[in-house]
Amino acid sequence: MVVAADGGAVKALELGLRLHLVVGDGDSLPSHRADEMRVSGTEVIVHPVAKDESDTELAVLEAVRRGATRIWIVGALGGSRLEHAVANLLLLSLPELADIDARIVDGWSEMRVIGHGGTGTANIDGAAGDYVSLLPLSDSVQGVTTRDLLYPLVKATLRQGPARGLSNELSGPSATVTTSRGRLAVIHTIRSEEPANARS
Repeated sequence: MVVAADGGAVKALELGLRLHLVVGDGDSLPSHRADEMRVSGTEVIVHPVAKDESDTELAVLEAVRRGATRIWIVGALGGSRLEHAVANLLLLSLPELADIDARIVDGWSEMRVIGHGGTGTANIDGAAGDYVSLLPLSDSVQGVTTRDLLYPLVKATLRQGPARGLSNELSGPSATVTTSRGRLAVIHTIRSEEPANARS
C-alpha cells in the first residue's frame, strides 16, 4: 500500500508509483491534481490546515489505522526546512508505532526506534563494514548490548547528547542490538557503492 503525504503524491506519481491513498491539508497539493487522483481511483483525505499533526504524521497514523505492520517512510529528509526533517525522524517514537516495524529510509541509510515501552531489540542485516549508529532519544538508554558490532557494548548506558554510539560497524553480515530501558534510534548505513543487498 502506498500512502502519500500531501504534495508527496506528486513526487510518487513522477516515480511511477501507484497511489492508494493521499493524506494531508492540501497546501502543497493543487486541488486539480487531487481531483485527478480521485478520478484515477486514489482515495484522498483532506484535513484542515489548522491542525496539530504534520501531514507525514497523519499519513503514518492512517497506515496504522488500516492495519499496516511494516512502514517504510521515504522522502522525509530532503526538504529545505530542517524542522520538518527532525519532526519526521521523531515520528518513529510515536506510541502507535511501538509494535510496528517502522523505518525512515533515505539513500543507503535507514533508521528505526526501539524500546518504546521498555525492552527493545533490533536485528540488522547488511555487510561487514556497514555503519551502525545508536543514538538515544530518551535522557538515557540503559542495558544496551550489541552482538557482532566492531565496538561491542554490554549492558551499557548511552546518554542523550554525547556521540558515543555514533559510527559503530557491522563485523559480519548481521548484528543485534538490545536494550532494557529507554528509546534508542538505530541507524544502519550501507557503505558499499554497489551493495549486494541494495534496495530496489
